[in-house]
Amino acid sequence: MKIAAPWSLSHYIPLNGFHPLYRALFDHAPSEISLAAWDNVKLCRHFARDLLDRARVLDLSTSCKEDAMAIEPGTIARSYADHFYPPDRILTETLPGEVEFHHTAPFPSLTRPFVLHCESFVPVFFPCARQGIGRFDRHDELRQHYGRILGSPLCQGIYSHIPETLDGLSTFFSDPTIDAKLFSSRIGLSKLSVDAGMFRPRRPIGLPRFLFVNSAHQMTSNFFNRGGHIVLKFWKEFVTAGRMGTLILRCGRPDDGTLACHGVDPDFVRSELGRSIIWAEGYLSNHEINALMADAHFFLLPSASLHSASILLAMTLGTIPVVTDTLGTSLYVTDREDAIVLKGVRNEIWHLDPDTGVLADHYERMPNVTPSLVTQLVERVFEVLNSPETYLAMSHRSSERARTQFSGEAFASEFWSSVAEKATTPRVGASPSAKSAELSASLQKCALDAAEWARVFESSTQPMRLVYTGTNTVVQLGGTVVHMAGSPTTNLRDWSVFAHYFEPSAPVTTFANSLVDLGDRFLPGRYGDIPFGTSEWKRRASNALMRYPRVHSLASRAYRTMRRSMIFAKLWWQYTQCKSGRVGSESHTELVMEDVHNFNIVHCFHKYYAIPCGEGPFILAKAEGRLYSRTYSAYSLETAVAKVNRGRMSRARRISNFRIVLTNINRMGRHTIRALRSHFSRKQIAPDTKIIEQVKDFED
Repeated sequence: MKIAAPWSLSHYIPLNGFHPLYRALFDHAPSEISLAAWDNVKLCRHFARDLLDRARVLDLSTSCKEDAMAIEPGTIARSYADHFYPPDRILTETLPGEVEFHHTAPFPSLTRPFVLHCESFVPVFFPCARQGIGRFDRHDELRQHYGRILGSPLCQGIYSHIPETLDGLSTFFSDPTIDAKLFSSRIGLSKLSVDAGMFRPRRPIGLPRFLFVNSAHQMTSNFFNRGGHIVLKFWKEFVTAGRMGTLILRCGRPDDGTLACHGVDPDFVRSELGRSIIWAEGYLSNHEINALMADAHFFLLPSASLHSASILLAMTLGTIPVVTDTLGTSLYVTDREDAIVLKGVRNEIWHLDPDTGVLADHYERMPNVTPSLVTQLVERVFEVLNSPETYLAMSHRSSERARTQFSGEAFASEFWSSVAEKATTPRVGASPSAKSAELSASLQKCALDAAEWARVFESSTQPMRLVYTGTNTVVQLGGTVVHMAGSPTTNLRDWSVFAHYFEPSAPVTTFANSLVDLGDRFLPGRYGDIPFGTSEWKRRASNALMRYPRVHSLASRAYRTMRRSMIFAKLWWQYTQCKSGRVGSESHTELVMEDVHNFNIVHCFHKYYAIPCGEGPFILAKAEGRLYSRTYSAYSLETAVAKVNRGRMSRARRISNFRIVLTNINRMGRHTIRALRSHFSRKQIAPDTKIIEQVKDFED
């Protein structure tokens, strides 16, 4: 069975795309299960050269946008449609597969069966509901819209490893059809994502190390929701008590004013930076986070909500998790047995919503329990530090529990067996159009290779800037690097590979596997005074003609010819200004090839000049006056090199290139001519391939 996972599309970025929690389902999938996801690099290159497929996607996306615009503004259905970008919807539909697999929130194409796996209740309704506000706005409209999606016969199963999530869905919808699709699943990390055996033994507990990291997306905004301020308050108590240790924070650092508003002493933090506090603000890859976790004794996570992937990583590596009793924590750890569990969060921020009967969390109530959490954290950590045997026992039990109860192989085996059993491919719902089917067949080669899963799972799930030159920006995202000219203001849709074809206002993006693959695209151009950028009017015209590939191709050739002519005309005009003495030639003179049969080739204004080596610097007036011993000029580099080559040929060789002589040579046979020439002269003139290669290298 082939499974379609459209997680590399732009609407999945807020859901963390290829979330590490689900990597085991890819790495340990049974042989009868194959997974497909789009490779944005291949899609980018395909759409750049295939005008017909660009026209197909544009046409289908335009129809999809018209359908979305027909929905009443301000409704839940309209908010959902606005987030599900039309090109993304088309690419979801055309991704090869018999069953679609979605995580966190449902965004199915509704043209084939789909399954959903989710951790928490509220994110299922993204972007129409927000976590942590303590209520459900417009719950009747939410129930109606998502009830149509999850109650559809195409929805084959809704899975979760958190019992409270399944209970919440059942209570919220109160629909027997949806209840029949709710299934409990296991959870576990892939063995390929973390291997405890590859790290050296942890150092003694006498000088403990504490680690605090942000979410999988490592965004700064989650610092306080994950309890970063609680950790800093704990550390002040730790240092004040005269204890020795190191606190490592991997997250963005809030400014001093924001820290002070949350009760943190900024002066203390500054005084300890570089001493007992190491604060790494840059993005760290998966293996770097693993190394930090393996070296730490305690993983500090006094958060308001559950973060399964982080807890499982700490347990796998034998790092003691320090967590709160928020909803879902009890699935993974037991207080005093394999973790330190701080009490009070569940009773304080979780309550039953009176309108829906579902548990809702309210982050604004966290300050009420913060002092208690700091006190518990100090007491419980000091208690473990005072008994090294207790620490070693807890660490061992934590890693053993991860190995036995949260196996990635078992998670994948049970989940895919259940999906294969329930995916019956019903003959209901919309089916793909003929144009979608043709597009799907044409895009088959744009899917990720199975060997590429590690790249997409271990990369940043959110746009992270790698390079900014002042004129170009390169961003890391989802296993790719993305180039954009300038430093444009981007929104979520701009990260779609098709955005700049669908919306003229979107920045032009180029996706590549690495900075090396981008070549010199992100470096400043050599001819900064000649505008090579794609203007908005050209893009609008290109989009308008895309439906007619032949006309588009003809217009494109005409545009390129006109563009070359305009560049030539501009250089020629500057040349005439130089002749009249208004501008100099120095800034328009460039050595392009050196020592071509003892000639240097120079590009000056609109022409190329070949002058002998060793006869002084290039002077335009001297070249035009033929004052060098020999001078060749041409309007292209290839022609200039050809003239140099002809100039070094013997008179007989040049005569042999005349058409009438060449015809007679062909009649006699070249082997006869070579035999005669060898008899009279033993010297052979071979074609100089070195010069040809130099020309090609320069043009590239």
